[in-house]
Amino acid sequence: MRPICLTAWAALVAVCGCSAAGSTSVAHAPAAPAVVVAPAVATEPEAAVEHAVEKPEPTLAAPEGAKTMVVTREQREGDEAPAQPARIERPSGPRMASVGELSMIYAQPRREGLALGYIRMGTSVALRSDKPVGQEGCAGGWYPVEPRGYACREGSTTLNLDDPYFRALESVAPRAHEVWPYRYAFSNGAPMYSRVPTEAEAAKAELTFGPRRSFVQLAKWSAGHEELISDEPIVASDPVPEIFAGGRRHVGGGFRSTASLLWRVIPNGSMLAYARAFEAGGRVWLVTPDLMLVPADRVRAFRRSTFHGVDLGHGVELPLAWNRAHEPRPRYRRDEGGGMVEVDRAFAPRAWAQVKGERVVVAGRTFLALRGDEGLFVEDVKLTVTSARTKLPNTVAPGQRWLDARIMAGTLTAYEGLTPVRATLFSPGKGGAPAEGFDPFVYSMTRTGIFPIEWKDRIATMSPDKGAPTVLWFADVPHIQYLRAPLAMHASYWHEDFGNLKSAECLNVSPTDAQWLFDWTEPTVPEGWGGARPGGGNGRPTPVVISAM
Repeated sequence: MRPICLTAWAALVAVCGCSAAGSTSVAHAPAAPAVVVAPAVATEPEAAVEHAVEKPEPTLAAPEGAKTMVVTREQREGDEAPAQPARIERPSGPRMASVGELSMIYAQPRREGLALGYIRMGTSVALRSDKPVGQEGCAGGWYPVEPRGYACREGSTTLNLDDPYFRALESVAPRAHEVWPYRYAFSNGAPMYSRVPTEAEAAKAELTFGPRRSFVQLAKWSAGHEELISDEPIVASDPVPEIFAGGRRHVGGGFRSTASLLWRVIPNGSMLAYARAFEAGGRVWLVTPDLMLVPADRVRAFRRSTFHGVDLGHGVELPLAWNRAHEPRPRYRRDEGGGMVEVDRAFAPRAWAQVKGERVVVAGRTFLALRGDEGLFVEDVKLTVTSARTKLPNTVAPGQRWLDARIMAGTLTAYEGLTPVRATLFSPGKGGAPAEGFDPFVYSMTRTGIFPIEWKDRIATMSPDKGAPTVLWFADVPHIQYLRAPLAMHASYWHEDFGNLKSAECLNVSPTDAQWLFDWTEPTVPEGWGGARPGGGNGRPTPVVISAM
């Protein structure tokens, strides 16, 4: 089994299941006619999952007799809750909000062709008019959204931004342009509740999970997912949200029944995004983007990677050398006999240094001369070098923005024409560059070629599972850019081994770099949209040139 990226784009091209609205919800986008279906081959995140043999934690069913609550738009907009989240300031004017997994935006006021983008659950988009322009296939009417396109007023959308359920979702929704939209954790096998359970209810529901703050170590396939796990327990950092006050739930659960206490189970090895951490009943509870509660003593927090690339110009120019080792590397100076002597170990992991173009060989060892630190050298061991391209790739126009990704070097450079503007490291497929006679999907190789960006998701959940994720998922991965589905470039919050072969196929970048790249490339995702494709007024796609060296 190989992992598959789950996003709105995947749903639209029917590559795989989709979850882009919340940390665990699965969206079903409307069918898009005349779309070429890509092979249903999995890619991300991490090929090692294909060798997993552990069984997931048992999924506990909802109590017998529990019914799913189906709430119509009219009923929901008339709901009243005893407690509501604090009001969030929004731009003035009419807006449409999403309370479903995905609320699609189309070029015309009808479900025709590939969607331009979508509204993410818990967010809203400005309207060009508060009047619908038609009702073809949409009883509630099609509303023109900013800056283009139309969205249907239906069960997943509302014009009432005081809707209690929407306000609760909005209170935990990410803000645009954030590097870290949520905090993240690694599941030890954890329940997901609709409200804070009593101690007796928790004891019964968690009977099969083992002692709190314990976990079963997974096999080698999971090692790359656990590199940033912190040993520090998650502590309460927020007050009790009003919607969970008093051990009750004060708003509905969308398509889930509030009569059910246990909504889902996060298997050991899956990942959790959470927006709040509060204390109640002697435990710390984590609030997910889709308003579920997870006990903090059954997950382990990820620490945040601080790695990021460097803007070029203003005294920083290519070539740059990067330390790909996991430990500091020495710097050297020549002695009187012409040999090299170690000066210090100041070249930190993933750090960069400006170097001169020539290499110096001393006693069979190769060194690079540092630029700006005259007389100092670094040995060309566990280093990689970002060097400037001197010729534009085919199809890239002078002055056009494009990305240069070199698989074996692990370097990623942003260009405007032939001017490099930012350099960083990325993690390509652990199998490296494609080789004749080897299936790149089987051997976790990153494909080479010129790939115009075909879809962008601000945040989406990724999973190898078909349909609703049940065995393994990576919750709410930020800043995903699809190159040719399922090949994508996205943030990796579970490791920071950038510059080295690591992923199943995708281009893993640091969260900081992912956010920068997302905002820099085209198409631009309009304000209020959760994702977008190029064309239809959204802009031309930025090409990503992937080469072996």
